Amino acid sequence: MNLLREYIKELLSENRGGTVHPKIYDMINRAEEAGYAVRADEYEIFLLDKKNQEIIGRLVMDNDSTYGPCLGAYHVASSQAHEGFGPLIYDLAIELSGGLVPDRTQVSNAARDVWKYYNDQRDDVKKEQLDDLRNSLTPEEKDNCEQLSAAKDDSTGNLDAGDWAWGESPLSKKYSKQGRPVYNELRSRGMIAE
Repeated sequence: MNLLREYIKELLSENRGGTVHPKIYDMINRAEEAGYAVRADEYEIFLLDKKNQEIIGRLVMDNDSTYGPCLGAYHVASSQAHEGFGPLIYDLAIELSGGLVPDRTQVSNAARDVWKYYNDQRDDVKKEQLDDLRNSLTPEEKDNCEQLSAAKDDSTGNLDAGDWAWGESPLSKKYSKQGRPVYNELRSRGMIAE
């Protein structure tokens, strides 16, 4: 019975775009039906309504080392999305940057929920624990990263010596993916704006 389930799951995955997560695949379908396209460069990703040249979503990221080495990840500087397309834009940012961390100082509840979903539900996304700038977890410097947003994240519900357990927060991690399946799916549909 387990083999049958695995086979069905594999068939469904192939029909839904291979390694593209099913929810993201559904968002791509919605975006295509609406006539949306993606424009991306090193620091910004836009989801645009091609007909009206309206911005549906936008994510700005940077690779400034002000917040520490952060395992070489880019940081989200700002993001906004309408119509529930935020996760699609985040997936693209994770793929195109080679690794992404949440804003290091402040994260909205909606964005926190997206990061929590990546942390708890997305097996296709690699999660790497980051340290703080005082080397509280490891002696290495390369994983050091400002943990202000994680320290403010009281959703972990754990107090540790008077501080929130920032290391348990989904905001304390680097997120990356193998390859660029979402980008490739968008490109194959002609949804990447040049």
